[in-house]
Amino acid sequence: MTNNTLVLQICRFSIAFVWLYQGLVPKLLGPHQDELFMNRAAGMSEATATLIPYAGGELEMLLGVLILVFYKDRWPFLVTIIAMLVLFVLSAIYAPMFIISAFNSTTINLSIVALSAIALVCQRRE
Repeated sequence: MTNNTLVLQICRFSIAFVWLYQGLVPKLLGPHQDELFMNRAAGMSEATATLIPYAGGELEMLLGVLILVFYKDRWPFLVTIIAMLVLFVLSAIYAPMFIISAFNSTTINLSIVALSAIALVCQRRE
């Protein structure tokens, strides 16, 4: 295994883990109060604010699995970059306190964007 391949696999498993964990723990096993707060802050009704995390959790877990399966393709990493940037902007607009709080969306979202970019660079070298 080359260093490039090793770096790509580290990125792949790290990104997949984040999607799988974030889909399962704060959403499908919850939903966590922070998830509900952000949805209500975006103007959703209580019923919708409660349903959205479940749908989001399923999509996040699906993307985690797709990254594991289609890691040789570029699109899962591109989707991750776009999703993380969109989620970061939405968080900044509707729940700005989460961009500076402990374990905040700034560090997680932008780190996943960076890992995805590294994966894309590694794919070009393979």
